[in-house]
Amino acid sequence: MLGAAATGVGTAPIAFSSARAQAGKTGGGTMVVALPGDVEVINSSITTDISSSNMCGQVYSTVVRLDDEGNVQPYLARQWEISPDGLTYTFRFFDGITWHDGKPFTAEDVTWGLWNVNRKYNGPASGLFEAVEQMTAVDKLTAVFKLKYPYPPLLRGLAYFNSSTIIPKHIFDTGEDPRKNPANLKPVGTGPFVFREYRKGSHVTFVRNPKFHLEGRPFLDRLVFQVVPNEAARALALEKGDIDFIPYYAMSLAEVERLKGNPKVKIAIAKRQIAGQYMAFINTRNAPLNNKEVRQALYYAMNRDEMLTKAGFGFGKISAGPISSEQPIFYTADGRPYPYDPARAEKMLDEAGFPRGPSGNRFALRVSFSQSEAPLNNVARLMRTYFARIGVDLKVMGMDPAAWRDSAFRNWDFDLTMGTYATGPDPAIGAETFYICRRIEKIPGRNASGYCNPKLDELFAAAAQELDEKKRVALYHEATKILAEDVPHFWLWDRYYPVAFNAGLTGLPGDPTGYGPFDQTRWIK
Repeated sequence: MLGAAATGVGTAPIAFSSARAQAGKTGGGTMVVALPGDVEVINSSITTDISSSNMCGQVYSTVVRLDDEGNVQPYLARQWEISPDGLTYTFRFFDGITWHDGKPFTAEDVTWGLWNVNRKYNGPASGLFEAVEQMTAVDKLTAVFKLKYPYPPLLRGLAYFNSSTIIPKHIFDTGEDPRKNPANLKPVGTGPFVFREYRKGSHVTFVRNPKFHLEGRPFLDRLVFQVVPNEAARALALEKGDIDFIPYYAMSLAEVERLKGNPKVKIAIAKRQIAGQYMAFINTRNAPLNNKEVRQALYYAMNRDEMLTKAGFGFGKISAGPISSEQPIFYTADGRPYPYDPARAEKMLDEAGFPRGPSGNRFALRVSFSQSEAPLNNVARLMRTYFARIGVDLKVMGMDPAAWRDSAFRNWDFDLTMGTYATGPDPAIGAETFYICRRIEKIPGRNASGYCNPKLDELFAAAAQELDEKKRVALYHEATKILAEDVPHFWLWDRYYPVAFNAGLTGLPGDPTGYGPFDQTRWIK
């Protein structure tokens, strides 16, 4: 159920599930979804672009899907079995599913695509399938995955369109680089909507799939993703009725307060077990940030409550460590706390051997971020103020998104670099990527901090393979305490995800992936 959280900003709960039941099987019409920018491809097996993943949720399918509460449900697979030792997964698929070009879907589409495309060209998928030794289509409707070691996150990971999109083997198995296939902009899927048109810089149009295998769905006749680059323009277009839905990744936090007063618009908090955090990577390779006491001191110097209020508009919760509170099973607040305490920060810097010089400054740092992340502009300005109070000069470097990714993650040219990152849907898929030694790679979203602690690696490895959930939780809690002490990142706040939509819509996807299909969405007025 996509509903509101207690954020203190006045959003009201929205009971989508009950509204679906009351609406009956009415259908038809068009829904227009706002995009913040154009897409390069419509194929999330080769990219993690959010807009692409959202569109792929409409045209493609995954092996399984998650319901509004995060429970695993059938999608392409009607049934699955996991062996007692956790090393064999058997999936049985629905009979009669066809690709949008009329070709039959088979188990080989799953095994070939996940192994030869997703695993090789998609960052999250490469980690998700690292435990898999072999994928085999034993017949047209059955696939078997053999694992090297138990890996509990695998099943849920197969529901995510940013890692596990199933693409057609008969179109992509050409012997050529799948990233250059024309189908990346003319997708052929098995999902509820069929690709109709892509106009660069303008829109992407999908129409209802009359042969969708989940009977009676979808309800909408047409789905349009409209490019509206300006945040304020998106909100105005929603109020005017030119667009109908602003997803979380296109929603301006600054516009929420105004929109919630419009009776034609509803605001809700999208539940996402992908569990995003606003955080700052710390380059631990060079002085003074290679000194743990310096990192701790800087963390004490930050007023994160003020950051959340002024930059995040209250949509979140102050982070207690590397695992977001949006993952309640694995979350703990028992690590070392870092309340705002500039006097303590000053004392720690003095004791660490960094006294104020004649100018009053101790040392200088740089903080970089993508200017496309609007809250981070304010975070950086606030951080500069906090650091100045303790004698640290901070240079703010807002950058073009591509230049920022190259600078921070491919060249490691930063002192601090900020962004919003997924710590879920399971720590073994999300959080560990930022902290384990073997993920010190020049790839966006990996361990750019250069932090390496063999003890932590042991804990993450043991937790990823542990089948007993209580033991897994204990291992992640121990890992959290180590990271809270070592501070390779500044964890700012756990992110909430407001969305805005036309009040005449119901049945919007509330699944925790954030990429769910609009197959149950309909107009009720």
